[in-house]
Amino acid sequence: MSSGSTKIRPPIKMMAYLPPLLRKHKGTLVTCVAVLVLFVIAAVYGDHGLIHLLRMQSEQRELEHTAFDLQQQNEHLRERIRRLRSDDHYIEKLARERLGLIRKGEIMYRVTAPKPAASVRPK
Repeated sequence: MSSGSTKIRPPIKMMAYLPPLLRKHKGTLVTCVAVLVLFVIAAVYGDHGLIHLLRMQSEQRELEHTAFDLQQQNEHLRERIRRLRSDDHYIEKLARERLGLIRKGEIMYRVTAPKPAASVRPK
């Protein structure tokens, strides 16, 4: 025979099949799987689960948005109070717009929108 002959090896098994579970271990496996499933359900839907966490995060975002809006309104009101206390031109402007006041010697013109003509129905 030749010196360069090679032997053909059978392929290496990467994973061997697991042996079948014994009857006494099947109950333990089923119990472990059931406990794991219950744990996952509790982690997602429980009182402090994922759904509750997502709801709380959404509520926190809404409350932060509301707090920001209220801070903006407060700042606007503070500015208005400051102007009412110290800005005579602002007070005069408000008196003219809201109360219809005018200075002595001024003439006020009020322009109203024309009333729409009554529509006539043909008989």
